[in-house]
Amino acid sequence: MTIVLLKNRLDTTTATSQQKQILRYAHAHFLTINATEIENSKSSAPIEERRELKGFLRSLENKDNLLIYDIETLSENIDDLIKIFECLFSRSISIHVVSENRLLNAKTSALDILEVLSKKRSLAKKSQQDKSKGRPKGRMSKSKFDVLRPKVIKLLEENFSVNEIAKQLEVRRSSLKDYIHSRGLKELAKVKNSILEPSKIKTLEKKTPSYCSLIDDKINNKE
Repeated sequence: MTIVLLKNRLDTTTATSQQKQILRYAHAHFLTINATEIENSKSSAPIEERRELKGFLRSLENKDNLLIYDIETLSENIDDLIKIFECLFSRSISIHVVSENRLLNAKTSALDILEVLSKKRSLAKKSQQDKSKGRPKGRMSKSKFDVLRPKVIKLLEENFSVNEIAKQLEVRRSSLKDYIHSRGLKELAKVKNSILEPSKIKTLEKKTPSYCSLIDDKINNKE
């Protein structure tokens, strides 16, 4: 079955807008929607407190397709997202993230999944920083350094200084420093390093777990 999960309190878009974009995605990917659910709890709340979401996760069957507008529909917390992914992937349930036109399932590599989590976390932090600084909303202007962005991030992850990166890429240090600061690349590199830990990669690469608290704790009278 193909099930849509809408988020009633998603900050980025309304439930109606989510539904419209999900319908377009389903049509483009030849998916027939069998059911639609709306989840009302706060995405920032710990997964243990979100009984509505946990009940929904339990209702899913093996090999179902789950369509969501954004990763935040499931949770804003990285550790909780990992738990959810483990439980869904262990039952061969695929997650379609419509806003990114992305499919996540048991075949998706751990590094690709963590890249998604890293991107989400860095964008959330940047959004909070922009709000605190009162920056006007708008698109970031293009830069000649955009083509070097992957290399810059990689070198920052490896703890190279701005001076060392500028020398390697043969660009002006001052211009590169401004670019890194305006795009929040140091923060992005830091977030990626904190998420892409061997322990978390190992967790995601485990075989089907014999126990999953998100779907089994009701049976064990933990609620």
